[in-house]
Amino acid sequence: MNPKQITPQSLYVELDRSCLLVGLLLVSSWFFAAFSYLLSSKTGTDWFSRTGSVMCLVGAAATFRLAGFLQQKLTIALKQGLLSVQREIELILDPPHRYHLVLYCGYATGIVGTVIWGYGDMLPRLLAK
Repeated sequence: MNPKQITPQSLYVELDRSCLLVGLLLVSSWFFAAFSYLLSSKTGTDWFSRTGSVMCLVGAAATFRLAGFLQQKLTIALKQGLLSVQREIELILDPPHRYHLVLYCGYATGIVGTVIWGYGDMLPRLLAK
């Protein structure tokens, strides 16, 4: 993007786009876990617990990606003189709602992935009884 075209609105649009893409990745990891659970229950093999490691990786990558992206956009805005230091501090302390939502989904994906990774081999057997 040309530095002359950077506006606060364009930075918010980029942040929203990044949140949407990361959110789609998180949702796809949940669907992948559901699919592997069905596959594990049908075939008797242990694919479900392996999905937990994928969910942990996606959850961690999503949260780090979003945090880095927000910091990068705030740095660009400060360098271009689009924000004051006071406004940057406000945005760091209170980012947009979609950012919060996707970040918390990333945390939840990592936590649920850890549980699936640790106990996923037992769950299909317990639910099959």
